[in-house]
Amino acid sequence: MMGRTFKVRGFILLFVSICIALTLGLSPARPPKVVIVQDEPPQMEVLAEFLRETGNLSVAIMDQQSLPEDLSEYQAVVVFIHKDLDARTEESIIDYTKNGGKLICLHHSISSKKALNRFYFDFLGIRLDKGPMETGGYKWKGSTWSLVNLNSQHFITNFDVDWDEAIVYTPSDYPSTEGVYPSITLQDDSEVFINHKFTDGREKVVLCGIVYHDAESNETYMQDRGAWIKKQDKGTIVYFMPGHAVSDYQNKSISQMILNAIRWPPRPSNN
Repeated sequence: MMGRTFKVRGFILLFVSICIALTLGLSPARPPKVVIVQDEPPQMEVLAEFLRETGNLSVAIMDQQSLPEDLSEYQAVVVFIHKDLDARTEESIIDYTKNGGKLICLHHSISSKKALNRFYFDFLGIRLDKGPMETGGYKWKGSTWSLVNLNSQHFITNFDVDWDEAIVYTPSDYPSTEGVYPSITLQDDSEVFINHKFTDGREKVVLCGIVYHDAESNETYMQDRGAWIKKQDKGTIVYFMPGHAVSDYQNKSISQMILNAIRWPPRPSNN
């Protein structure tokens, strides 16, 4: 009888200890959940490995057909879709963001294919015009180009990010003066977009610019479109132009900025 009493007391003490640990937050923390919706796995496998190893994130990679309609469980949704953006995906990521989610749009998440969607570009505050690049038409160019840090105080562009070069740059927010800014060079297998046009005035916070020299016309394009943030209802959109090639994500600084965007705003210990 006495032994049975001790066993009961032991179970009670164990139960109480577990409850106290849970109350005090002593149980093992689950990694924050991130989902990447994509149609080109090689690049996203490199990024996902970085986010898991460096950021201690739980990262799922899905195609559009596998994406759940309810995305509210995710700390961030990363979009890397080259071809068609399905209407169901479009509606899901818009609802997720407007209800307080964080949407990370990579590279060709803004491209001519997406102009066919009904709501997406209005949601982003973006327009892509047709016509010659020299007169403002949207074009993509596979080439070496530079990403320029225009916001040197922001957590996303600066926490653990190595801007290993400097470049002369004139911001396209006219009138501006020429200056020397930190930069990163993306290699030949990368891709840059020219003439992304904002349709929402100054709602966006610009993080980065781009520098691209077009050998055919001998023109150099400097545009404040390399990375930006936009509040959308209760949520946030963050866009990064780099990301066409596997080599873009193998550059630790590019992947670190994406991780920073997921973590932002940082806890006080990260300041």
